Amino acid sequence: MPSQGYLLARVFTSDAMIPVEDATVTVTQKTPDGLTELLAVWLTDESGATRSISIPTPDLAASQAPSKECPFSLVDVTAEHPQYERIIVEDVQIFPDTVSEQNLQFIPLDEAPEVWNQTETFNVTPQNL
Repeated sequence: MPSQGYLLARVFTSDAMIPVEDATVTVTQKTPDGLTELLAVWLTDESGATRSISIPTPDLAASQAPSKECPFSLVDVTAEHPQYERIIVEDVQIFPDTVSEQNLQFIPLDEAPEVWNQTETFNVTPQNL
């Protein structure tokens, strides 16, 4: 029986972790048939955070002993704001009965109009469990 994991995103700029309000955060998941399912779209609050979302995960028992079943679910997280580069984090791991926090550090866009759609993509390597 599937369990539930949770995802919370925090969006900020600079190493000082200055929160970015009103950033759009999108969470998607690839389905077994190759399609992409939209799970959530949020606007960050004044602290740069989103609400958490419940995501179906494999049963907790899948992570308790060696198994061919992957013990976590994978989602992609995208963050956008007109003043910053877009960020895409692929294959974020969501574990059963756990709140996963994804930090997203924006880089301010240059004043030059040719970089308005610049994107920085990160891929999370799955843990070898």
